[in-house]
Amino acid sequence: MRAWFVSVALLAVAISATLLSDVIIQSGFPDRPRPRDLLFELLPYVGWVRYLTLIALVIGFALFLYYAVRHEPTRIPEFVAVYAVFYLLRAALAVLTPLASAQGDGPFVFPMQQYGMFPSGHAGVALVTTLLTSAVRAPWLHRIEGMLTAVICVSLLLAHGHYSIDIAGGMLLGFFVVQVWERGTLFRPLKRLMGRDPGPVSRPRSR
Repeated sequence: MRAWFVSVALLAVAISATLLSDVIIQSGFPDRPRPRDLLFELLPYVGWVRYLTLIALVIGFALFLYYAVRHEPTRIPEFVAVYAVFYLLRAALAVLTPLASAQGDGPFVFPMQQYGMFPSGHAGVALVTTLLTSAVRAPWLHRIEGMLTAVICVSLLLAHGHYSIDIAGGMLLGFFVVQVWERGTLFRPLKRLMGRDPGPVSRPRSR
C-alpha cells in the first residue's frame, strides 16, 4: 500500500510539474524562434503522420499494462514511479533548455501543450516502456514495443512535432532513468520510501 501511495503521489507531482513548465514556456515566451533542423531539411513534411504518434502511444501503453498485470503485477507501483521520475526530470530540463517552437503540429489539441521542446516526452516514455518490458519474460511484446518506439520517433520527425535533438534527448533520458533505477543508487532513497529493497533488481534481462 505504501508503494502505491508514494508512486501515485510522485506521478501527481510529475504531471503538475509538466503542466507548470508548459504554462511557463507558452505564456512567458510566446515569440520563441523556429530554428532549422538538418533532418527537417532532408525528410519530407508529412503532417498527418502525427496521429501515428498518438496511436502508437496508446497501443504501447495498453500492451505494457497487459505485460505488467500478466508478468510483474507486484512491480506496478514501481513502474508508475519510473514514469513519474522520467517526467519530473523532463519538466526540469524543458525549462532549462534554450527555447524553440515546433514547426509542425503535435498529436493532441490542447492550447497549453508544448511541442518541439527538449527532451521529447513522447520518444522518451516510449523507450521507457520498451525497456521495462522484459525481453526474456515477453520477447514478442518487447519487440512490438521497440517497433512502436521507432514509429513514434519517425512520425514526430516527419510531422515536425519535435526537433531531432529533442528525440535523441528524450531517448537518452528514458534510457538513463530506467538503467539508473534498476542498477544505480541515485534513486535508492525513493525506492526505500516505497518499501522495496534498494539493491539491484533480480529480474531476467536480455543479453
